[in-house]
Amino acid sequence: MSTAAIERPLVIEVAMSPVVANAGGDELSTSSIIEEAAKCFAAGAGIVHCHHDFSLSLDDAISQVIEVNRGILKEYPGALVYPAYMPGHKVEEQMLHLRPLAGSGQMTMFAFDPGVTEHGRADDAGLMTGSIVSGTTFAQATAMAELSHEFGVPCSLGIFNPGAIHWVRSLGAAGRFVPGTVVKFYFAGGSAWGAKKSGPSFGLPPTKEALDIYLGMLEGANLPWTVSLMGGELLRTDLARYAVERGGNLRIGLEDPLRAVGQTNTDMIKQAIALAEEVGRPVATAANALDVLSS
Repeated sequence: MSTAAIERPLVIEVAMSPVVANAGGDELSTSSIIEEAAKCFAAGAGIVHCHHDFSLSLDDAISQVIEVNRGILKEYPGALVYPAYMPGHKVEEQMLHLRPLAGSGQMTMFAFDPGVTEHGRADDAGLMTGSIVSGTTFAQATAMAELSHEFGVPCSLGIFNPGAIHWVRSLGAAGRFVPGTVVKFYFAGGSAWGAKKSGPSFGLPPTKEALDIYLGMLEGANLPWTVSLMGGELLRTDLARYAVERGGNLRIGLEDPLRAVGQTNTDMIKQAIALAEEVGRPVATAANALDVLSS
């Protein structure tokens, strides 16, 4: 591990909302979302990703997103917090919250997934004969990157498949991303997003070798990166320590395992901090995470 990797503070992102996981759960109120996000930042998170109440109408959902961000940023000014997409299968529908959120002055980061990803769905025989499609074309992703400049905030770039890194490297090498933009590698765990009976059908497994492949492809993009395990528990894998040792960041939280794991977001944050201490890296806070990712 290089000296630079050891000295670089670890940024812990917490995907805090369990309701979207296959385990289910009750929709959270505005106040409870704000309260949980505050707990995460107090415990040591540098980024918080939270979901709104999916039972709300579009207008009410956008209003809730704004109020959630307002409540979080009142206690943690300038903290990196980003909401979920709005309902819909088209990018234009999913991003309808961006302009109202930016116009409210409560936006500090937003997310999108460059590259089109097909998520498999098993039929009654267990065969992967169905699918849903997510993500953006590269043209749409470029438009999102341009919006990032317009709004003056960084992005979280969700990478489900290696091919999307070609787009990231192209724009990154050209300096087309707002400082603080981070690449988020979604590794494939044992469950599929949004489908209880299906396994993963995207990306690479959570191994050291897979991360090496991703980082080799990312070289030249000049962007920080983080690892996430969709459908599993990242902190129970060798990938987590390897990523910390290589100077990367971690995304944890109740959302990504896609099942109940008997832990709280705060429990996971404490474990991530303990791992950083074992490796010898400091941990970024809500107050300096943007500076860390921008350097």
